Amino acid sequence: MERVLFYAFGGLAVVSSLWMITRRSPLSSALSLVLAFLGLAALYALLDAQLLFVVQIWVYAGAVMVLVLFVIMLLNLREEETRSGAA
Repeated sequence: MERVLFYAFGGLAVVSSLWMITRRSPLSSALSLVLAFLGLAALYALLDAQLLFVVQIWVYAGAVMVLVLFVIMLLNLREEETRSGAA
């Protein structure tokens, strides 16, 4: 059972990481990154690394992603602005 959960959470981390780098929307990429962080935290929990599990949740999924989302919302890039700026 533990091996099945390990492969499931590992697959979740890999798929959400691939989803993160293939999305064009920064908000969608950031939310996919949160999902990857949660998958890694679950892997740490399965490996009995409680300190890494807590640090992964608090520091990465919590604090770092709040900063990333804050910057994305602060920039407020719109598709029309990016197209006119590139042309």
